[in-house]
Amino acid sequence: MSARIRLIAAVALTLALAAAAFTGLQAHRATATADARSDALAAAKTRVPELLSYENATLEDDLATALDQTTGAFTDDYRTILTDVVTPTATERKISTSASVSAAGVVSGGRDEVVVLLFLTQSTTAAKAGTSVSGSRVEVTMARDGDTWKIAGLKPL
Repeated sequence: MSARIRLIAAVALTLALAAAAFTGLQAHRATATADARSDALAAAKTRVPELLSYENATLEDDLATALDQTTGAFTDDYRTILTDVVTPTATERKISTSASVSAAGVVSGGRDEVVVLLFLTQSTTAAKAGTSVSGSRVEVTMARDGDTWKIAGLKPL
């Protein structure tokens, strides 16, 4: 076999190995992204109801649980809302609220941040006003926080 044929064979083999490695890496990335989107969606379905639900009788503990669902700058923003709006209003009017997810889906996302659309049903009970039920849609940004997914943003639609 001539040197030229061996060189062509070596180049072809190198290109084939590079193509196989590239294809394997792309498949791994696609799988990691799909897994991240699935995990973030599941976390959102659990965490958002915990974020938006509280009982007047256990308000302090429930709001602490709500804050545990958050990460990043959203934690500080949400703490401000809880302190300035939710706590005084819920205490004064004896409000309890329960949120549940009716439907959910991934809007976009990668391995570390995923945006999810949730359709919620929220039941609110106030001492003097009785109970009301409402539906809403929220766009939730889920961010990886260590090995878990937490709420990094929430935008009502």
